[in-house]
Amino acid sequence: MDEQNYLTALREIEGRSLRDIAGHTGYHFNTVKKYADKEDWNMEYHPRKQRTSGLDPLKPIIDGWIREDLKRKRKHRRTAVKIYDDTQQMKHCANC
Repeated sequence: MDEQNYLTALREIEGRSLRDIAGHTGYHFNTVKKYADKEDWNMEYHPRKQRTSGLDPLKPIIDGWIREDLKRKRKHRRTAVKIYDDTQQMKHCANC
């Protein structure tokens, strides 16, 4: 932020040209122009839209499977592939 203020001050207070400031500071001309022309340094915030996941309806079911599997012996638990296959079957049966 100090560098941005310094570049702005060189232009506004000392009246230097953008090319002169770029040569003096070593910054690229476009960077100097961007900083010197910027009036409001508050960050522009554009929140992203929240998207729903295709897994949202299946999460309670998967959580239940995992809770059941914790009661089983380690060798008899579902793998990630098995959970994926089971969810795919559920999707296809829902479309039947």
